[in-house]
Amino acid sequence: MDKTSEKYIETVGRRKTSVARVRITPQKNNAKTTFLINEKELEVYFPVKEMQVISKQPLTSVPDKFKITAHILGGSVASLD
Repeated sequence: MDKTSEKYIETVGRRKTSVARVRITPQKNNAKTTFLINEKELEVYFPVKEMQVISKQPLTSVPDKFKITAHILGGSVASLD
């Protein structure tokens, strides 16, 4: 399946001067859930373990696996929690 025909959910969140655009795409072939934030792995973007856990928390009870990409502008890493 090419990128233009992938089904996904996209949403935009705003707070003060920060903007986050998040896209959730179902993974195929039982692939694990992946997180990319500004084209970086979750563990690279959030080196603090607590922030990684908070980021993954909404998906802990979901059996399906997803590819989650976020593009974030403005603010700081600490203000994203």
